Amino acid sequence: MSPTLAIQELAIAIAAPDSNPILLTPTFLKGSGIVPQDWELARQPRLTPQMAQVAFTNGINLITQAGTMTFLESLSGKNPPTDPKIPDLAQKYINALPQLDYRAAAINPRSFLTFPDAGDDAARNYIKALFAPAPWQNAGSEPMKANLNLTYTLENRKFNLTLSEVKLQRDEEDPQMAVLFSGNFPNPLEGESNGEKLEQLQQAIAQWQQNWDSYRHLLGQFLGE
Repeated sequence: MSPTLAIQELAIAIAAPDSNPILLTPTFLKGSGIVPQDWELARQPRLTPQMAQVAFTNGINLITQAGTMTFLESLSGKNPPTDPKIPDLAQKYINALPQLDYRAAAINPRSFLTFPDAGDDAARNYIKALFAPAPWQNAGSEPMKANLNLTYTLENRKFNLTLSEVKLQRDEEDPQMAVLFSGNFPNPLEGESNGEKLEQLQQAIAQWQQNWDSYRHLLGQFLGE
């Protein structure tokens, strides 16, 4: 049951309670220089007062909702990632909107492990195998749902890691069960002034590579690399 690293993603989330989803339009993104003019939309943007999403054909998604702006990029086939675009996009976004009340930033790496030809229970069994066999794993009338939450301190940085059993759907392929490794490096902004918070925010974004490397090192231990 050897897992395959099917998809990897990098997300940068920025919390600002006064951010407005209505601003997240292709016109604003391109007109302010956040996004290059030649980027093509993957589909029609979703724009509502509560939530906005703009997806591009290069695999980059921009999503804003509930006071959080998220920059998401697919890194499939790239390990380590080579020149991801979202750190630069995030920096341009905060430069275009420096007046927002920024509260926190997070670097969130994700990886999907699949188990070709191993059956629908392979993802669940992978997580169960991390524990010593015990009766609680088989309690109940149906197989338990497998999820695991872990918290680490990595070089004085807090890191949260969740392992979840998920159903992965890619393009027109049949859905398959997978294990999602979802990481979170939180960075609360503690400056007293907007200038101090902006500086901390820029530093947090600039540390994406260090965070990614720490995440991949830990993931490699799960995979026996």
